[in-house]
Amino acid sequence: MNLPVVVDITLGLVFIYLILSLLASEIQELIATLLQWRAKHLKNSIELLLAGGSESENSDINNAKKLVQKLYNDPLINTLNQQANEKVEKYLREARKNIGKNKALGEKESGPSYLPSETFAISLLDALKIPQLISYVKHPSDEYKTNLYMILASYKELKTGINQPNSESYKRIKQVYGDFDQKFIDFVNNDLPDYVPNNLMTSLGMIAQRSRIKIDDLTEEINQFKNEIETWFDRSMDRASGVYKRNAKATAILIGISVAILTNTDTFHLVKRLSRDSVIRSTIAQSASQETDYITNSETRREIENLLGNASVPIGWQNINQQFELLDTKDPNRVYIRIWQGFKLICGWILSGLAIAMGAPFWFDILNKVINVRNAGPKPTAYTKDQPSQK
Repeated sequence: MNLPVVVDITLGLVFIYLILSLLASEIQELIATLLQWRAKHLKNSIELLLAGGSESENSDINNAKKLVQKLYNDPLINTLNQQANEKVEKYLREARKNIGKNKALGEKESGPSYLPSETFAISLLDALKIPQLISYVKHPSDEYKTNLYMILASYKELKTGINQPNSESYKRIKQVYGDFDQKFIDFVNNDLPDYVPNNLMTSLGMIAQRSRIKIDDLTEEINQFKNEIETWFDRSMDRASGVYKRNAKATAILIGISVAILTNTDTFHLVKRLSRDSVIRSTIAQSASQETDYITNSETRREIENLLGNASVPIGWQNINQQFELLDTKDPNRVYIRIWQGFKLICGWILSGLAIAMGAPFWFDILNKVINVRNAGPKPTAYTKDQPSQK
């Protein structure tokens, strides 16, 4: 087997993996859209962020869920949840809601799949009523200057302390807000949320301390505080994105193996047929070399799929007889040969599934590299291009 044949076999394998990877990606995207994986993962990640992690107390986790639900009802976030208008997508969405009681399909209500950090920070501050609290702050004396950290430190004891004039909490509240009036008392009792996780206030307190180091004025500190919350959110979502990608990769492997089984894509059989059948090998190589826009051009993908079907590409269950060759009934080892063929077929499916799970962009890059090798590399740069211009 000479080198051009090896290159064409490799080109054929990569091209078939690319087409099947595109199919698997579309299946995974359809499932992710129907079950709202991204939206659910985003909401769960925000809940864990506000609760302080999965190992937090149940009370903090429950409070975080209530607070996140309040955030999602905020107009800034609610407008990000764009519902589908197509008839099929609306039908699927309604069907999912009707089965919403099944936890495997998720919540009844949908949510955004992406949340800008600025929107999150503004909505969180508004839900906690931090800007309103700052408007009530007074400076009892020049020696004791109120800062944002002090406001957050007394946040959890506002509702209990403000109604107990003889308590230590009441004294600390007066140090921060000065001589407050009945309007402030009504605001605390009626407007401040009850479901605020303790870990959230601890995290916000640490962020407020960093903000105070940079800016020492309360009116400007809130802007820096908002920027620090945006950074805190972005870093947390970066980690959450990594978790989602790992979970999506595991799902891609399952879908890839399923596609390999349903299409009977056996890598060992592919190599065998491509190495023996020059017509199939040259057809695939020619198709792969001529077209390059497989990922973004759906019309091109359909043309290639039709071409592959007409070229009798060695995938599909019509090839099962070739994968299990006829054996002599008198051969004493025929049972062991059948077992070996079945084992090899399963291994071929798994190998194909893992290859499909690598994703279309991966195989698209490999395809371009193989095509360059097959065409003896890219066209060399003209010698005169780098020469100084003649005057």
